[in-house]
Parts: sequence; C-alpha cells; structure tokens
Amino acid sequence: MRLFVAINFSSTLKQALAELLEELRQLAPNIKWVPPENIHLTLKFLGEVAPTRVEEMGAALQRAAAGLGPWHLEIKGTGVFPGWRSPRVVWVGVNSEKPLYILQQQLSQEYLALGFPLTPFTPHLTLGRLRPGTTLGAVEEKLKSLLDHSWGQEKVTAVSLMESRLTPRGAIYRPVLTVPLPQAEATQAFPT
Repeated sequence: MRLFVAINFSSTLKQALAELLEELRQLAPNIKWVPPENIHLTLKFLGEVAPTRVEEMGAALQRAAAGLGPWHLEIKGTGVFPGWRSPRVVWVGVNSEKPLYILQQQLSQEYLALGFPLTPFTPHLTLGRLRPGTTLGAVEEKLKSLLDHSWGQEKVTAVSLMESRLTPRGAIYRPVLTVPLPQAEATQAFPT
C-alpha cells in the first residue's frame, strides 16, 4: 500500500483552490494539475508499505498526535519547487501555528523508529507538476501576482493516514485511519 500522513481540508477551501486551479489550467494546459478533491497537506510520505504494517503505521500516528489539540493554519502565497528557473512543482503556501511543526516532528521521530528516513518538511499544498522541459509561461506571472494572496484559514481538527492508489486517470486518495484532535477515540477503517 502506498501510504502518507496528511491533513485534509474543508470543501470550502477546496472550492477556493478549485477556482485558482481552473484559471491556471486555462493558462497552461500542459502542466499536470491536481484535482481539487486531492488537495491535502502532506506531513510524512511513507511510500510502499506492506498491508500487514498498516496497524503499526496507524499506532505511530496516534502516538505522534497524542496531546495535541486543534489549531489554525492559513493557505497563503504561491511558489514553485525547486525554483523559478527550473520549476517542477507549483504550490500554495501554508502559514501555521506551532502545533503543525510539533506534530510533524513527532511523526518524523515515530516513523524513524519504524525504519522510515527523516525528510525535510516545507508545508505546502501541491497544485501541479511539470514534466522536465515544461515551462511555466503565463502561469509564472499569475503565481507571482498571488505571492501574498490568502485563500482562507482552516481549523485543523484531525490528521489522517492516507492510501494513494495510482490509476490510469491519476491518484485516488482515501483515509485508512483518521485521528481526531484533541486525541479522542480514532475512527478506524483498516482494510479487511
């Protein structure tokens, strides 16, 4: 199973970003844009994990989130990775209160103990991916005009262990386990 840990967002925020995505798609149809329903904040990418380890992955998530209550973050600004000269990923930024960084550090330590390497964390929501040699064109000007734009605030009330299934039409994401904040009884949807 291809797994990752993420924060999912409200339909209101996804709708606001869907409007941006539609505008960007008109400017650059050659960029692979993320479907609005797939927008999320990845906290830790785990990759291919044996189904027998799903329960262990969920327990690590529950330990990492223990003691954290809800907090707010803002979706603000735009950019590209690794830089404007050779962009590969188009994103919108995330400004968050401290609990996001505490959670991500605790996740990193929990999964490191299970054999998953530490990875750098730059909070962002991926909007699109460019194939090598693709240029931003008119999208660059649009993104630079939105460097300080805010798409709104979200209250983070849960974190999820997600499965990504790759299909010919793109990735389909589904929560395997969702841990509410403050820590309450987790809703489990382990595969049978």
